[in-house]
Amino acid sequence: MKMGTAQKQNISVQHRQWNKTGTPTRAYNPVSFEKWFLMGIRRQEKKGAEFTFLCPGLVKIQWAGKVAILRTLTDFKKEYEGEYLSKF
Repeated sequence: MKMGTAQKQNISVQHRQWNKTGTPTRAYNPVSFEKWFLMGIRRQEKKGAEFTFLCPGLVKIQWAGKVAILRTLTDFKKEYEGEYLSKF
């Protein structure tokens, strides 16, 4: 598979940026759980998910044409600690 000109330019710009700083650019300060949770909800709402807070600590997630999912805040907390914080 051949790379197009635009893709080559993008890769070139990335490598130039890495060479300036010495490391790939990325965030070094993780956001708090509350901010991470709200950003995740907003991102999924843009994709069509509907969130309903049934009681303190329980969230119903409904996607169009799919079965609803129930998740607790502890599930989200485990995901935050296990997947998100492991990147830092």
